[in-house]
Amino acid sequence: RFTAEFDFRTYDAEGVILYAESLDNTAWILLALRDGKIEIQFKNEFGTKVTSGGKAINDGLWHIISVEELEHSISVKIAKEAVMSINSPGTLFKQSEGFLETKVYIAGLPRKVGNTLVKQINPRLDGCIRAWNLINQGHSGVKEVIQEKQSKHCLVAVGRGSFYPGTGMAKFQINYNNLDSAEDWLINVTMTIRPSTDTGVMFALVSNETVPLALSIVDSNSSDSQKIIVTIGNITVAHLESKKLCTPRKVLVGLVVTKQQLELSVDSHTDRSNSEQLSILHQAMMANVVTYLGGLPDVPLGATLVTAFYNGCMEVKVNNRQLDLDEAISKHNDIRSHSCPLIMQ
Repeated sequence: RFTAEFDFRTYDAEGVILYAESLDNTAWILLALRDGKIEIQFKNEFGTKVTSGGKAINDGLWHIISVEELEHSISVKIAKEAVMSINSPGTLFKQSEGFLETKVYIAGLPRKVGNTLVKQINPRLDGCIRAWNLINQGHSGVKEVIQEKQSKHCLVAVGRGSFYPGTGMAKFQINYNNLDSAEDWLINVTMTIRPSTDTGVMFALVSNETVPLALSIVDSNSSDSQKIIVTIGNITVAHLESKKLCTPRKVLVGLVVTKQQLELSVDSHTDRSNSEQLSILHQAMMANVVTYLGGLPDVPLGATLVTAFYNGCMEVKVNNRQLDLDEAISKHNDIRSHSCPLIMQ
């Protein structure tokens, strides 16, 4: 019968932990998180079921999770204590010549499956799993896949936030229209950053091959500080110097832009601008802009001053909405959506 046990740690609220299906795809079981709680969905020859229960476990602590198929039910335990028992007539997977053969997917779904689920889910999950025991065969098969991929290795200690390794970005389609006015728009960005390198694009708007707005960190001439700059095209319209940013402390950065004014704040310092360049941004906002976090797509040389990818931790709110990287249109695989490595001091 199907069994799985492992230690699990995450700050993510939704995503697929494990999906297993029969070789002929007629039966399957899904173990997932929704609102931080364990959810089970399954299908066999007798029908489909979905249920969830237990406490929220997306608290960044380690939890022992086990799923076991019993004779007439499926049992789910957290820390060895039962949290769900789901009636299941018949077996999940049929045996073939005395063997149980299944295909197992971890932290995601095969492409074809999405529409066949009982209840739709965002499959992307950022978490950590250790001490695998799948169908009573230990970590056989899992270890070989993970060992070769550095990006799949667990961080030793994590906190809340997203980690950008300096190799890619996330792309969003965000509507900046200000509902109070037919022609106006508003960009209100607040972010908490802890950079690991001194140069990189944190937030940018791209329109065709132009960069009508970018918020970046750049190296300062001074040895103990960096600059945070706002550019429209390749012109700097606001900047603030901050004491050395690449330290364990987190820094609060704010950017509010309307067609009349731009305001940049870093910790408690502020720089305002009503540069003529805002008219260029206004034209782009009246057309179509794509939002990027952590870097830029390929743009022509000279389109903007900074093109390096951001490296470090960052949490971003745009117009009072916390951006979840699991909901990005696209995201580089090495970016960790909900895991920020802690600096051991």
